[in-house]
Amino acid sequence: FSTFHGLKPKEIMKKIDIELILYLLGIFVIAGGLEVVGIIDIIGNALSGLGTSNPVFQFLLIIWIGAFLSALIDNIPITKVLLPVVTQMSSGSNYYYYALAFGANWGDNLTPLGDNVLVFNLAEQHNRPIKIKTFWKLGFATTIIQLILVSIYFTFFSPQTYLIGLVPLIFIIATVGIVFIFSKYGNNKTKSYLNKWVNKFRSLIIS
Repeated sequence: FSTFHGLKPKEIMKKIDIELILYLLGIFVIAGGLEVVGIIDIIGNALSGLGTSNPVFQFLLIIWIGAFLSALIDNIPITKVLLPVVTQMSSGSNYYYYALAFGANWGDNLTPLGDNVLVFNLAEQHNRPIKIKTFWKLGFATTIIQLILVSIYFTFFSPQTYLIGLVPLIFIIATVGIVFIFSKYGNNKTKSYLNKWVNKFRSLIIS
């Protein structure tokens, strides 16, 4: 394969980041070790022991605990250990599987650990290094916002409480509609006022 592209094996080996490979191997070894010694199972049993008859509480428990555990350890072993817990809770419904999927996937973006090291490394190789501080501002903040929005949505639109969700849904749609109409067809003073608050909200997210 390398001969067709004019690359020599030595050149390919020089471009391989051995330190990164060893780091990722270390993460998976640690995650596997936690699973072998039973730490992951203890976490899963503790989560299962917190079970309650309230499906909304169970959903929030899975998504938030799954997210933060995935941020600290890795989403693969966390998904593996939480899957039996979710299956036990589900009773034929996909409701709790959504919580695990959202939590485990998005939780990986909370911290610059695990798979995110690949992104840091690639960015540095292309002379676009990502600062840890920048990642925390964007990755952590946006992930928390995503988790909050999903939690709110599924809280109001769970199979047991979906009718309650009509009230905030109508309110949100009406608010967005009013803001859009006034930002497009309002007078200059109104447009300026809305743009100022939108810019404040935007700067709050990314600053």
